[in-house]
Amino acid sequence: MTPAEILEALSGAVPDAALELRADRLDPTLVVPAPRLLAVAAALRDRSELRFDFLRCLTGVDDTDAMRVLYHLYSYPHRHGVVLEVRLDRAAPRVPSVQGLWPTANWFEREAWDLLGIEFVGHPALRRLLLPEDWVGHPLRKDYVRPERYHGILTQREGAVPLTRKPGTGPEVARPELEPKAAPLPGYMRLNMGPHHPATHGVINFVLETDGEILSRATPDVGYLHRGIEKLAESNVYLGTMPYTDRVDYLAAMTSNHAYALAVERLLGVEVPPRGEYCRVIADELNRIASHLIATGAIALDLGAVTPFVLWLNERESINDLMERICGARLTYNYCRFGGVARDIDADTLTAIQRWLDHYEPMIDEFDRLISNNEIFVQRLANVAVITPEDAIGYGLVGPNLRGSGVDFDLRRDQPYSVYPELEFDVVVGRGSRGQRGDSYDRFVCRVHEIRQSARLLRQACERIPAGEHCVRPKAVKPAPNEVYAAVEGPRGELGIYVAANGTERPHRVHFRTGSFTGMSIIEHLSPGLMIADLVALIGSLDVVAPEVDR
Repeated sequence: MTPAEILEALSGAVPDAALELRADRLDPTLVVPAPRLLAVAAALRDRSELRFDFLRCLTGVDDTDAMRVLYHLYSYPHRHGVVLEVRLDRAAPRVPSVQGLWPTANWFEREAWDLLGIEFVGHPALRRLLLPEDWVGHPLRKDYVRPERYHGILTQREGAVPLTRKPGTGPEVARPELEPKAAPLPGYMRLNMGPHHPATHGVINFVLETDGEILSRATPDVGYLHRGIEKLAESNVYLGTMPYTDRVDYLAAMTSNHAYALAVERLLGVEVPPRGEYCRVIADELNRIASHLIATGAIALDLGAVTPFVLWLNERESINDLMERICGARLTYNYCRFGGVARDIDADTLTAIQRWLDHYEPMIDEFDRLISNNEIFVQRLANVAVITPEDAIGYGLVGPNLRGSGVDFDLRRDQPYSVYPELEFDVVVGRGSRGQRGDSYDRFVCRVHEIRQSARLLRQACERIPAGEHCVRPKAVKPAPNEVYAAVEGPRGELGIYVAANGTERPHRVHFRTGSFTGMSIIEHLSPGLMIADLVALIGSLDVVAPEVDR
């Protein structure tokens, strides 16, 4: 359905909603009055012809004279999308919570409260998520004044260029009265698992409530690696933010590069030449394999098998060598440019990629024999932490975590970008091959088979890459006022970036929607009844990368 058709359907379902269609946006947007948000949202989710079952992203925006909340919605049954916008009084930004309609809104709303101070009325536990609970103020507000010290610690090194307004130019914000986190359950033991622990690629703490070995609750405590990347983006020219996107997910930096480039290119109306698109896809798929090698090797290591991780780490080093030849870096690539890529891929490098594939593809079969079909390993993952398709969609899971539950969706095929429509590959979906569909084993095996598909894509891209320019750079990067959401299929699923332009050389707002963020948000829901050892398997099967959560 088109946005106009969606508006017509809603006008019949909620006749007093007073909806407004903003067709001038790159992503046509329905503006909804805050008091009617819940009625409109419920109609969008529940009406059969609409069926918006997936809350893709929730973004708060400070326009200095008002606040806005944007809801990017998608329908898996109908394959259509829409954006809702609610405008709020900046002095008292309050909007009803939609957590009861889409469970994934729980963390999205907490994030918007934490960083922008938007109150979501009816949220079950509206408290800080990424920042310490006693932090003063909301950093993504345009008039935010960063405190000079936090518990006696300087918040900025001496002599550094300030990133915020001078003291006294913004509102005075009192230090909040702290409310306790989730109260301990009576009769249960409370443990901290972390901040350093296996199965987490980064620093995350889990507060466990246990009855012996059985969990009653596991509450993630994130934010240890919060670097304020979205705030930094507001202080940089558009291209200056590209290196920061590498740091969103250091295991798949190309994905973040690519998504951000797509968003800005849509704002600029820039087309990438075919060779540049093929260069991006080659780098993307090499990076996807490298990331999945860490994911599948690390979960085996976390469960007691050392050999597979060493085996895969060696192959990842080979990919790092290839990526260094392509873009000059081994981890944080900074490879994309608006209009293409920074460097071309020469013929020798294309040949080297194909030779590595000749060596590597037989090793996937060896890995299957060694681990994927190992009975001890299978028993640790099969029937553990089963995620139903309904929960996977409701909690906003994406990528292998979504497909592991049997939901057949991949952005490369279903919302195609770059040159993926020209290439052949299969979307891997969980089948419940060794237990219940949607268990930890299905999520693991999806990644193993996706490695095979990435190798298949690489061979095609290396053979078909056309001659021509690898980049056509725009003369100026100063997009007219507009806003856009662009997404790519990364190793952890949909990596979406919202960018709002205000006509200057710096973005007005940049927001990252990551697969690890939503993957982490479902753990508390899944944990009751698991053994502590099974929690390690669950976290590893979700392939959570901490910087992607914290940003």
